[in-house]
Amino acid sequence: MIKLSAFNNSLIEVRLIEGRDEAYINVNEHYFSLETGIKLNISSALQEGVNLLNFKVKTYSLPERIIRGLVSKDWCGRFELYIDGKLAGTYRKNGGVFMGSCEYTVAEIELNININPPGPTQEELLRQIINRLQQIPGMTPANPTDVQYSTPYLILKSNIKIHTWKNLAGVDHVFLIDPLERCRFAGYVGWIHAQKFYQTLQKIQNDFLPSA
Repeated sequence: MIKLSAFNNSLIEVRLIEGRDEAYINVNEHYFSLETGIKLNISSALQEGVNLLNFKVKTYSLPERIIRGLVSKDWCGRFELYIDGKLAGTYRKNGGVFMGSCEYTVAEIELNININPPGPTQEELLRQIINRLQQIPGMTPANPTDVQYSTPYLILKSNIKIHTWKNLAGVDHVFLIDPLERCRFAGYVGWIHAQKFYQTLQKIQNDFLPSA
């Protein structure tokens, strides 16, 4: 039994690459017939938790194999499984054919569907926060070395920090600090935009609070 995992919003697809006789897949209680070279979306048959996928080949009866020119050929099946467009596995088997019709299992897969997708990476969080800061009206790039004058203002997810500094002219500065204490963004806004500046920082705090 092959064990794989995916998330509840994943796109799960199957493609038959090579199949003599009849190739199909059973997904839980659902049956899907496959055509060579065509991807088939099976997401609708999946449920949260454990799902059983069986890749199978059913040989034709002897008269049908004679008609199809397969009488002297082994049965075979080669399947591909895709999760979110990426190849998760290729499964192939072949074998001799008896006089009557028979079913053969190429692969049995236990696909565990997790309900919660993974959270954003640290770099994705940094990009999201930088985007928020850049959208503040009047935001202007500042000198990153001025971070030395700043003090911590917020601690966010992944130990990302926001520092602030008000210079002698009363101009508000903001600095985004990554967990390695590197300044990843530096900017300032004029007096006229100070209210929007602090409103945005409050929203960032609400949206990027560290997990309890």
